[in-house]
Amino acid sequence: MNYQLLFKTAMLAGEIMSQSGAETFRVEDTMIRILKSSNFQSVDVYATTTGIVATLSDPTIEPITGVKRISDRANNLSRINDVNQISRNICDDCMPVEEAYEKLLAIRNFKPYSKITIAIATVVATAGSAGLFGGTFIDCFIAAFNGLLIVLISRLSYNRIDSVFMIDVAKSFLVAFVTMLSANLFHYTHTEIIIIGSIMPLVPGIPITNAIRDTLQGNYMSGTARATEAFVISLGIAFGVGTGLGLFNLIGRM
Repeated sequence: MNYQLLFKTAMLAGEIMSQSGAETFRVEDTMIRILKSSNFQSVDVYATTTGIVATLSDPTIEPITGVKRISDRANNLSRINDVNQISRNICDDCMPVEEAYEKLLAIRNFKPYSKITIAIATVVATAGSAGLFGGTFIDCFIAAFNGLLIVLISRLSYNRIDSVFMIDVAKSFLVAFVTMLSANLFHYTHTEIIIIGSIMPLVPGIPITNAIRDTLQGNYMSGTARATEAFVISLGIAFGVGTGLGLFNLIGRM
């Protein structure tokens, strides 16, 4: 067995899972299972939300150690499931390491949805959320327009603004301000329903869930980090909405 390639495969699997929003304990467990297929004496993996450290050692070889910084993160449960399946195939000797590594590279480079598809899904999600909260057709229409603004800001800020907090502030600010302008234009609207429905795609649901799961698994550092991340996102949304409402009210008094 090519142990260097096995180690690279485990590191790549952990990188993909971390970037796709997997819980820390799941990342560690998957990497440990892959590395233990070598039957070596010592396997150590330490993962956080922002990095991975792993070591594979045995009296018969020179120790292999790797560190990987995790910067970009997005939620993709399909990629997590695919990596889990590959790790099972490695552990069951159903797939050679060379094939597993190539499949992992394909998973990392594969783009499942086009920009147009993501834009349409965001617009439908905002409009649908407003409808679920009891909004009228006009409410859903305004929420859909807000969803389009969210997509536009995401595209304009891509590779230009590194602060997720500021991007969330800008999105929620526009949502609140445009909603209040639309309320003046259409008169019969439910502004609270429109705003809540429009910000639903921004709500950090998975980070909150992962924070709880990591904490229950005893990974207190990762649990605290994910909880802090969810709090910062929520704070950005609240600040943006409050600023948008406050600016509109200020302009209305002039």
